[in-house]
Amino acid sequence: MLVKTLLIGIVSLVGYSEYFLTGASMIFRPIALAPLVGLVMGNVGEAIKVGAAMELAYIGVVEVGISTPQDMVSASVLGTAFALSTGKGISAALTFGLPLSMLVLIVQNVMYIFVAPIYVNKMDEYAKEGKDHQLSMLAFWGGTAVNFIPSAIFIMLAFYFGTGFSKQIINAIPQFVQDGLVVASGLLPAFGFALLIQQMLRKDIVPYMILGFALTAYLKIPIIGIAIFGLVIVMIIYYNEVKMKKKFDSIGGGIDDDDDENF
Repeated sequence: MLVKTLLIGIVSLVGYSEYFLTGASMIFRPIALAPLVGLVMGNVGEAIKVGAAMELAYIGVVEVGISTPQDMVSASVLGTAFALSTGKGISAALTFGLPLSMLVLIVQNVMYIFVAPIYVNKMDEYAKEGKDHQLSMLAFWGGTAVNFIPSAIFIMLAFYFGTGFSKQIINAIPQFVQDGLVVASGLLPAFGFALLIQQMLRKDIVPYMILGFALTAYLKIPIIGIAIFGLVIVMIIYYNEVKMKKKFDSIGGGIDDDDDENF
C-alpha cells in the first residue's frame, strides 16, 4: 500500500508538470492521468474507461484567466483510484473526485496566500542583488514546491487513508443515488460542450454546428465520420481562400504595373 501511495504521488506530480515543466500538454486531464493510475493499481483497461468517462464529464472544466473551477489533477487521480478500488466505476469517480479536488484547491489557495509571498520577497532580494542564478532557481523550484508538492502530498494522504474508508462510504450510499450520478455523468458532457460553444459561438460558425447536429441526429453518422466531414470542409475553405488570395494578389499586381506605366 505504501508503494502504491508513493506511485500515486508521482502520478500527481506528472499531472502538475503541466504547470511548471511540459507547458500546455493537457497531461493533467483525466484521459491522460487515468491510465497511469490504472498502471499503478494493476487495472489499465478499466482505468481507461473511467478516464474517458471523466473526460466527458469534465470537458467543460477549463481555466479561463484567473478562473480556476477545480483541481483537475486530484479529481483525475483520486477519482480513478477510488473508482478502481471500490469497483463502482464512474459513479465512484464523480462521488470522490469532485469534492476532493475542491479541497485540494483550498490547500493551493492557502499556500498562495500565506506561503508564496515569502519566497516572492526572497526573489525580490536576489533581483536587487543581481543574483541571476539564485533568482531563477528559486523562481522554478520555489514555485513548484509551494504550489504543487503540498497538493501531491494531500492526494497521497487521501489515497492512503481513503481507500478502505471509501468502500464503506460507497456501500452506504443508496443505489438510486449512485444510479443518479451515472445519469448525471451522461448529462455533464452536454453541459460542458455548451460552455465551450458559448465561448466560441459566432454567426459564421452556426451553420456548421447545425450541419454536424443534423448529420448525427438524422443520418446516424458516427463521430469519426463527422470529423472526416469537418476536415473536408476545412480543407475546401482553406484551399479556396488560398486560391482567391493568389487571384487578388495577381490582379492587384497587374493594376499597380499599369498605374506605374501610365504615370
